Amino acid sequence: MDIEKIEIKVKIIEEKKLKAIITINFGDFVIKGFRVAESEYPNERGDKLWITPPSYRDGSGRYHPIFFMPDKELWEQLKKKMWDEYYRQLNEYHKKRFDLTDDNIPIIN
Repeated sequence: MDIEKIEIKVKIIEEKKLKAIITINFGDFVIKGFRVAESEYPNERGDKLWITPPSYRDGSGRYHPIFFMPDKELWEQLKKKMWDEYYRQLNEYHKKRFDLTDDNIPIIN
């Protein structure tokens, strides 16, 4: 699988813990519902955010993932691509929301 060919779309959300919803287009199929949410622990970039795959809740209230990649290295590459696009879209969102230019917006990595 060529990670570079995968298209990532990010919708920034302004809720308490939920920060964004991510859609991944693999070409032949699309998976919606990845979430960027607050976490108690820092991620690889030092932010207290994490990415969770789409899931469903059963009758007892437990969540079960709908999407799973057994290849951990491939999952890490996909997560990196999602983080890159999330931070790029977050910068664009802040530029529009607060009427900022490239000269006066801090870079968020």
